[in-house]
Amino acid sequence: MSLLESLRGALSSLKVNKLRAGLTMLGIIIGIAAVIAVVTIGMGGKAAVMQELEKTGVNLFIIYPKSVGQSNTQDGAKLTWQDVDSLKRALPQVKSLVPASSEYGTLEVNQKSSSAMVVGTTPEFAEVRRREVATGRFFTADELASNRRVIVIDQKMEDTLFGPGNPLGQQVLVHNVPCRVIGVLAQDQSSFAQFDMGPQNAFGYMPWGTWSDIFGSRRVDQLEGSTLNKADLEGTITSAKRILNQRHGTTDQYETFNVQQLVLAAEKITKILTSIISLVAGISLLVGGIGIMNIMLVSVTERTREIGLRKAVGAKERDILTQFLLEATIISLIGGLVGIALGSASALLIAKLLNWPPALSSWAILTAVTFSIAVGVFFGYYPAQKAAKLEPMAALRYE
Repeated sequence: MSLLESLRGALSSLKVNKLRAGLTMLGIIIGIAAVIAVVTIGMGGKAAVMQELEKTGVNLFIIYPKSVGQSNTQDGAKLTWQDVDSLKRALPQVKSLVPASSEYGTLEVNQKSSSAMVVGTTPEFAEVRRREVATGRFFTADELASNRRVIVIDQKMEDTLFGPGNPLGQQVLVHNVPCRVIGVLAQDQSSFAQFDMGPQNAFGYMPWGTWSDIFGSRRVDQLEGSTLNKADLEGTITSAKRILNQRHGTTDQYETFNVQQLVLAAEKITKILTSIISLVAGISLLVGGIGIMNIMLVSVTERTREIGLRKAVGAKERDILTQFLLEATIISLIGGLVGIALGSASALLIAKLLNWPPALSSWAILTAVTFSIAVGVFFGYYPAQKAAKLEPMAALRYE
């Protein structure tokens, strides 16, 4: 008997019991659909994270003393303005580097007040953080050099202090010191937004010298910068920490944060979730395989006389084995294909609802097809072999 004839016989047998074959496929369909959906959603989520990080720039970093904000910060470990110049000279791969200092303050306008995080920095800060100005402008190098009393606020502070009015040009009291509002920043969409202390606070930004005069401090809380190339990031961070420790006579006193850490964290979480759900899907596939074996054993029992008759007229064990293996494989393969379609459609729908980029995985689909065929062959072999080993006379006498 040729393979084509065996295939026709297998399809004919499955057509006779469509409902049973369909129910047998359910376990395979659910398992494959779950695997495809989980892998696709995971890859889509990772792509969405990478898109957001690209907006910020994956070559950004922050350096700060490990004890920043604590009263026991070692004097030698404190950052200074001179560190900025030293690092820029020593590290030509650094594109931008700015100091930043933060302090809670009270801002008042026309008897309205708001607590806010006031940041003292330089004009390059907006470029490093990729912050867009909604209205007005950021402060300039001249305003930094002359310690001009100007301030750029965020939209939360604008809503709190000015409501629907225009804040540009108005005076804001920062610790009772009048500062003129020159700009309003658009909402921070960067990955660094979560790193700021008190992300729910309103923020204001002013020249570092002005900040220093108002809050009576010369400290620098952190240095924020970016490298020319993403590949230079790790090496730059390592070199910067070494240079700072050498300059301040300290040992391992500086910590760093960079956007690539978020990428690694996202990948780790995605892998864990994918592994857990894939394990559950694997159990579903195992159950589906056992279902195939059970149905094929029932089919062998029901068709014992048919098997005996076929062997009596010349069918070989190989022909019987091939047909029953094909039946099990076809059930598994069709279930796998339906599962791939359902899993892909579900993942694409979820990606659309979440506004994620579609990320169908070709290797996951190929693996699913291969696995579904393997399940059919593995769990169908024993029933097929049992059918092939039946003695013709005993099979013909079977009731």
